[in-house]
Formats: sequence, structure tokens, C-alpha cells
Amino acid sequence: MTADGRFFQTAYDARAALDYLASLHAPPAALAFSAEELTGERVQPTVGPHVAALLDVLVRALRPRRILEIGTSFGYSACILGRAAATYGGQVWTIECREPLVQAARDNLAACGLEKTVNVVTGDARQILAGLDNSFEMVLQDGGKEDYLPLLDALVDRLEPCGLLVSDDVLFPVMTLPASAAHWAQAMSDYNRALAVHPRLRSVWLPIGDGVAISVKLDSQ
Repeated sequence: MTADGRFFQTAYDARAALDYLASLHAPPAALAFSAEELTGERVQPTVGPHVAALLDVLVRALRPRRILEIGTSFGYSACILGRAAATYGGQVWTIECREPLVQAARDNLAACGLEKTVNVVTGDARQILAGLDNSFEMVLQDGGKEDYLPLLDALVDRLEPCGLLVSDDVLFPVMTLPASAAHWAQAMSDYNRALAVHPRLRSVWLPIGDGVAISVKLDSQ
């Protein structure tokens, strides 16, 4: 607002704004392997610097004792979560179904000194969730997009009251995706609509990175 009470125009170039904000973020975790070095592996999108910064702040602020990640990929977001959780003794469990990515993630976690903080679990998330006894104060959903909606209720069941479900890639429905990934747009549209009306969640969507939704599990449910 200006001195005479008028509001500024809020129009700005979104790409320039994101580039500017990225320049303010802390340096990323130093990894042993990047996506480009995983020859022959099709790596699904991982969180970018904006969402990584958000995750770091959320973990440090809320100090969840147990964090669950769906979709380890090569371990970038697991390193972000683990680095923040290690500051207070939190633990991270991350699930990945492809063995080459699991090994790359473990190497990256070792490079960051996080072997005792982050537990990498190999297998199908649906089967692993069914066998888990733990509850979690925070969940990051960044797995296969077609699995977001089928896993939603199981993840909410695993969340403690007032726990957070963070969902990446929620703006896929309005993005231009490669032909091989075009079906993700409908999957994520269905997921977003389910979040919007879920009786046990209150959600907000943020236009950072490829879009991120933050949902809190209602205490009364």
C-alpha cells in the first residue's frame, strides 16, 4: 500500500519472481548423484528449490518426530527433510520401488551424513503402508501421480491429528506435460478435487515449483 492509501498493482512476471526468490534460498544439499547421472533411469519430477525451502522451514518449525515420504527418487527431498530433522533428532522414512534409485538415494544420504536419520524402504508404497505400525506428524507425497488418490485415505490414516500432508506437483493439470506424462494431469486434477472436499483435511494450494498443497489433518476427526 502506498502512503496515500492506494494499493500497488500486483501484476509481475511469475518466472522472474521465482528466479528472484530462488536466489534467496540456502544452498541445496550436496549430493553424490544427480538425476542426470542415473543413466537409463526415468526419474519422475522431484521437488525444486522453492518447495525444498518450504519443506526445510516446515520441518524446522514444527519439529515432527516422524516424517514419511512417498517417492524417494534419487534422494534429493529425503536429504532436505533429513537435514532439517537431524537438528532435533527427528526420523524420516522414505519409500521407493525402483532399486537403482534406492541405491542412488542411499549414496546421496551417505554423502550428507544422514544414514542414521533417514530410513530408505524399498517396495510398493501401497503394500508398505498396509504393514506400517507407525503414525507420522508429516507426510510428503511425491510418488507416482496415478497413486496419489488411491493412497490418500491411507496416508491420512497414518497422520497424527494436526499433522501435515504435503503434496507436490499439484499444478500438473494446468501445465504442458510431455506426451508420456499427459495422464498425470487428470490424475492430479482428481487428487486436488479430493483434497478440496476431504472431511478430515483442510488444504491450501501454493503456486511454487510445480505446485504444492499443504493439508492439515483436523484434530476433531
